[in-house]
Amino acid sequence: MKIKSSYFLKYWAICSIVFSSCRQATSKAMIGTWEIAHLRITMPSFKNSDSTQKIEVYGKDWEAKMKAKNIQTTYSADGRYHSLHRNLQGKATYDPAGTWRIVQDTLIIQDTIPKRITYKFKFKIKKNQIEYWGVDDFDLDGQVDDQYYSQQVKL
Repeated sequence: MKIKSSYFLKYWAICSIVFSSCRQATSKAMIGTWEIAHLRITMPSFKNSDSTQKIEVYGKDWEAKMKAKNIQTTYSADGRYHSLHRNLQGKATYDPAGTWRIVQDTLIIQDTIPKRITYKFKFKIKKNQIEYWGVDDFDLDGQVDDQYYSQQVKL
């Protein structure tokens, strides 16, 4: 069966519009400030040792367990973001910033402050909640084997 090229082009154009609209809607849903409701990082071979280090904390326990205010990450419509870390007194202790974008089902975060680092997370958004997960080198031991999961809620 032969498919006429005009049908193929129309089909491709419709698919492109649908995917572009979905990506735009997802990008719009990201805009705003988010706070961690659940964080889990599992680091096998922690610092090149034979032990596994695991961090798991829920938003309600954040201050007691992390000895800091919950991290607030703001995604702007212009593709920039920053992730404010504060001590228990509310003073900023770390505020990485950079750019963000969505490519298909992946959230790509490019830190430019304090240094250039790229993170890629699979993600999904449901109303005022976002989940993302991925693998990276969070313990900085040279091994990209650390599992990351975060659930955040929009403020």
